[in-house]
Amino acid sequence: MNEITLSRETYLFNTPLEAGLRCLVILTGLENTGADIQRLIYLDYLLTHYGDVDSDYESLHPSTPFRSGEILIKRELVNQGLHLMVSKKLINIEYGKKGILYRAMPYSKAFLQHFESNYMLKLINVNELLVDKFSSYTDEELKDFIMRNIDRWGGEFVKEAFVRGEFNEI
Repeated sequence: MNEITLSRETYLFNTPLEAGLRCLVILTGLENTGADIQRLIYLDYLLTHYGDVDSDYESLHPSTPFRSGEILIKRELVNQGLHLMVSKKLINIEYGKKGILYRAMPYSKAFLQHFESNYMLKLINVNELLVDKFSSYTDEELKDFIMRNIDRWGGEFVKEAFVRGEFNEI
């Protein structure tokens, strides 16, 4: 039996492929609506941490401390993921009066149906909730929602540390 060995250069998480596939899921759910990179960054965060939006749901990714910082540092990763999906002709780039928008191709949904992993199935299910809740938000309304809540997401760990007295000074 062949063993798989991982080196320091092997990355399993937070790769352009992973980010690109999540963006493809989001754009496929939006159907004929395009999204710019900033909206995709916001929606990607909300998709993977939907438990922050609705406590009735468990987030797909762990509730790590300061996870809201992902919103600030994901731009390059999401950009690489989008361009990977564009190179595979799964996402189209449109240049227009509203700037640079990304759209899923007509066959992107059929492509996603070939995935059978539990993670992808959950991703698609949560994306339906995400689209139902946020697709009618303007870019400004989505940004306002993020800014109103960002300090709460991941901040519970800091508050807990204060209660236990683990921080002497800040």
